[in-house]
Amino acid sequence: MDVAKRDKVLAAALDIFLRYGYKRATMNDIAEAAGISRPALYLVFEGKEEVFKSVYEQWVKETLITIEGEIGRLKTPEDKLRAAFELWTVRAFERMRTSSEAAELLESTFGFAQDSVNQGYRSFEKVIVPVLKSHSKFRSAKPKVSAEKTARILSGAVRGFKIVAKDVPELRALINELLILLLDH
Repeated sequence: MDVAKRDKVLAAALDIFLRYGYKRATMNDIAEAAGISRPALYLVFEGKEEVFKSVYEQWVKETLITIEGEIGRLKTPEDKLRAAFELWTVRAFERMRTSSEAAELLESTFGFAQDSVNQGYRSFEKVIVPVLKSHSKFRSAKPKVSAEKTARILSGAVRGFKIVAKDVPELRALINELLILLLDH
């Protein structure tokens, strides 16, 4: 299957997973939504787990491209970090608050998808490392904590924030306070 058809299948699968959730979605639902036969779907994906992981990985890829574009147009490291966390964390949180199926997809606790989720967070960390390095706190000869370790800490913190925040304003406040703690001189 060519890239365009694969992308069509992933878009259809995203819609199906958001509508029915992982457990109720079937390969037949996905094939029908994509306009292909079930056997044709199995030629591309071994099963529903692989489709699910691919949908998540596609979401990560698209989100990171959006983040890179947004931070590329901003000036200060603070603004860049706020934008990155808005797009990576807050948007996902907003979607998860309105749909348990979205939560299932965006913060999958399925064992089979944990590697994909963890890799997604590592990819996000790689995007924010250069932003951190551009801040004066990390330009000294020996910062107390490296930009890479700081990115890991930030990434882990916002994962936890999505669990404890009761709503979007609280999540934004937690992220803002974390960035103040980190970047305040």
